Amino acid sequence: MQTRSLSSSVPVPALGSWRQAASACGFTIDPVLREVGINPHDAQTPVRVAPANLFRAFSMCVERARTHHFPFALGENFVFEHFTEFDTFVDSCASLREILELAGWAREVIAPWMSLRLDEFGAEAHLRVVVSVPGQDPAELRHVREVVMAAIYQVLRRATRNAHVLLSVRMAGPPPAEPQKYSDHFGVPVTFNEDADALVMDRRWLDQPLNAPLQHAQNEARLRVERRLSQEGAERNIVDEVRWALERRPELLREGLESTAAALGLHPRTLQRRLQAEGVKYVDIQSKAKCHRAQIMLRRRAISMESISEELGFSDRRAFTFAFKRWMGMSPSLYRTQVCN
Repeated sequence: MQTRSLSSSVPVPALGSWRQAASACGFTIDPVLREVGINPHDAQTPVRVAPANLFRAFSMCVERARTHHFPFALGENFVFEHFTEFDTFVDSCASLREILELAGWAREVIAPWMSLRLDEFGAEAHLRVVVSVPGQDPAELRHVREVVMAAIYQVLRRATRNAHVLLSVRMAGPPPAEPQKYSDHFGVPVTFNEDADALVMDRRWLDQPLNAPLQHAQNEARLRVERRLSQEGAERNIVDEVRWALERRPELLREGLESTAAALGLHPRTLQRRLQAEGVKYVDIQSKAKCHRAQIMLRRRAISMESISEELGFSDRRAFTFAFKRWMGMSPSLYRTQVCN
């Protein structure tokens, strides 16, 4: 399956939430929507517009907001409009790690321009937001990333009953005119000019029990999501699903295809067959995931080479060094010295 194209149109996520956010910010949303080609009175089905128009609407809302920062108001009011199965899934999950699977589905049917990456090392877990649109300057998408981060924060608070799960927030752009608004919204220190946009949380929260497991409700929600993807011609990209599973559950980096298949709810032969249909080998996906995680962990100098080797499933440091040289053309020690400074 090919990733859904951004060349023609993209969904306008949660149009009803836009209305509530605009009201909270002291302006009327309808003129903005009409200017970018969105019918403000057609809220029965998901609306689609050209990507440039959607992102221009974000910017116009930011400019017109008087009482609040619009991206935070939209994230605070975000609901899965037209996608009740997503809400069912969130409410039936036993941990945040399970809930994060929702990001892959949201990318398929709500926000094809967005992806969420989970990076874990030491005591921290970073939920890294990536917004990528061909031909669009990443700097112009700053407010879009802020909306996504605020929406994720709202889902985390809802799932944990407003527990204080964040340690800090990292922003890739320069400091805004009023940086205090950012720390006030997230309730933690916010730093700018970082290498990525990320919500940083205590890693233990990923697997902290949230609710009594509701397996029947969760399975039903999964089936409804699968039907939704099938109806909209957005069959789940199995390669992306495997990559996300390896990011979401780093212990799978130490195990084989069978464990990943179980994590995805598939029979190993089914996973093998679907990967072969895409012309991809599981070991190659896993190897790239190990390389990515190794680079992340090497940036944290407090993590020893032995710990990295063990987490990635290598027999010893020597085996890890050999593999890293094959991936990156240099030893992990040299990478840590030259690239991570």
